[in-house]
Amino acid sequence: MPVNKNALLRYSIIDRLVRNKYKPYPTMEEIIEACLEQHSVTSSETIQKDMNHMRRPRPIGYNAPIYFDRKFQGYAYSEPEFSISSLALSSEEVGAIRETLDLVKMISGTSMSEKFNSAMEKVLSITFEDFPEGEKKQAILQTMQPPKARGFEYFELFYSACREKIPVSFVHYSYKKRKFNSIIIHPFLIKEFENKWYIVGYSEKHASIRIFGMDRVYAPILLDKPFIKVANKKTDDYFHTMYGVFPIPKAKKQKIKIRVSSLATNYFQAYPIHESQKIIKFPDGFSNITFQVVPTIELVRLFLSHGKQVQVIEPEWLIDFSTKLF
Repeated sequence: MPVNKNALLRYSIIDRLVRNKYKPYPTMEEIIEACLEQHSVTSSETIQKDMNHMRRPRPIGYNAPIYFDRKFQGYAYSEPEFSISSLALSSEEVGAIRETLDLVKMISGTSMSEKFNSAMEKVLSITFEDFPEGEKKQAILQTMQPPKARGFEYFELFYSACREKIPVSFVHYSYKKRKFNSIIIHPFLIKEFENKWYIVGYSEKHASIRIFGMDRVYAPILLDKPFIKVANKKTDDYFHTMYGVFPIPKAKKQKIKIRVSSLATNYFQAYPIHESQKIIKFPDGFSNITFQVVPTIELVRLFLSHGKQVQVIEPEWLIDFSTKLF
């Protein structure tokens, strides 16, 4: 009897939680909560049936050595390296993966891509015993690969913290104030902007959502304490209304108008910076461009980078702010 998609999703969730080295021995309540977050309504009876199915021999089940540990009051695999993810790929699928690997290598150039490459090679090695190298293909894609920034070594820790909902304590250095602060964050998002990486979450110190550049983070530690969740709508709206990562203090979402030369207009047409962008062209070649956004430091810097080609028209306070930014 074929397994439905909801059951497969629960098997994957159970497998992921049980194998999580940062937060081992998940309880039944934690497994149910994780399923609900993935829109899979379930119960303890259903999870028990799922585990029994996972324990059954292949091809019916997964031969999963899952058991309940009474000492830690949670579930685990008796074989720590076990995973239900066992794949059998066709030659066409292998070819598609290899092409994707080439693309990831060229675009990313980070430790994450290196781990992805390694993982995919392991998948391929499980599927086929022999891989003829053949003639090496000439690269047809080339991108700029920026040097790895300080703090990116914590990417995996923050990624796990966001995924498993684990608070993190770290020391943050402020370039502007030239001082260190102790921060406890309940992270929910890792954001990349202009080749820089940021961790976003609820900051206990500020009692609100805050963004911290990874290059200013020192000695992050995972904490064993309750996680403070922020509503999904609130987190989505936070970045949906801005260009960049650092909003100007106390600035609200508002209309911003700039006067742009014909040359700079081509840039904004080719690379719109926000979905609210609207362009009105005039016979003299100049244009007025408006946005409905939260003003950010990055937005002002973008305007200034065009020099005399871009002039802020409104709001008036932003004109004054732009002249004092540097």
